[in-house]
Amino acid sequence: LVKDLKCYNKYAFSVLDLLTSSRENGNYKTLAAWSEEVTSDQIVKKIYPLEGDYQYVILLSTEQGVDGTAIEIRNSRGEKLEYVYSVNDLDRNQITYFYTPPINDKYRLNFRVVNGHKKVTCMYMAILKGDEEFEYNIYPALNF
Repeated sequence: LVKDLKCYNKYAFSVLDLLTSSRENGNYKTLAAWSEEVTSDQIVKKIYPLEGDYQYVILLSTEQGVDGTAIEIRNSRGEKLEYVYSVNDLDRNQITYFYTPPINDKYRLNFRVVNGHKKVTCMYMAILKGDEEFEYNIYPALNF
């Protein structure tokens, strides 16, 4: 488990803890958790090896009252694969994103929070790994 907590906000930590513990009860294992104080123009970049055929949960939580949050996933060649954001939702201070990588690779995860009400915001991020995804064939005798 990689843990690097550089800031603390009770609300943001509680949200992350709830999201993490509920996923751990569903056969996900926490691989990494970080927190960092960021400004609205700052993007936190984390490079992490992810295995294809496994489902991951990528979590982001912040203080209340932020304007928006976002997560972007890029492969080792820098190609953008996924982008998810929360701006208009009531719970825009948190993102729970399920992702299954296409191949084994070192992926760059970009995390961002925009907060026009404060100079810096405490942001928590985590990666959880689930079980390997299988495609079950419920009618094996019908394969041609």
